[in-house]
Amino acid sequence: MGGDDVAVATRRDVWLLARELAEAIAETPEVQEYRRTEDAVLADPDAVALIREYEAAKRAVKLSRGRPPEEQKALVERFLAIEERFNAHPVIQAYWNARVALDAFMERINAVVTFPITGETAPRAKGGCGSGSCGCGG
Repeated sequence: MGGDDVAVATRRDVWLLARELAEAIAETPEVQEYRRTEDAVLADPDAVALIREYEAAKRAVKLSRGRPPEEQKALVERFLAIEERFNAHPVIQAYWNARVALDAFMERINAVVTFPITGETAPRAKGGCGSGSCGCGG
């Protein structure tokens, strides 16, 4: 039973370290900025309404396959008009930029955690140039 005790202790240690890592991550500027901008969006009724409108228009375009071309075109044009407002809204864009920065930060953490286990960095979900030298997170 001695071997089992070691495995349990090691597993417990890993869980404790994971908890410490999560708490440390929660205090990083990336997470703090994400939370701040998320709160700002939630406190802005216009931003919340625009996000809902954007998501509904995006969904309508996705579901428009099989509809007459003129109807699809109208839905796409409506979506593009809403997307333009979405992209111009400063509170939404601050939130979006914070989210992108947080995603990149978490990908880098995942790569650090994954490497000792697999000997390889974690696959990139999206974005980045791949060189790692330009600062884009790739």
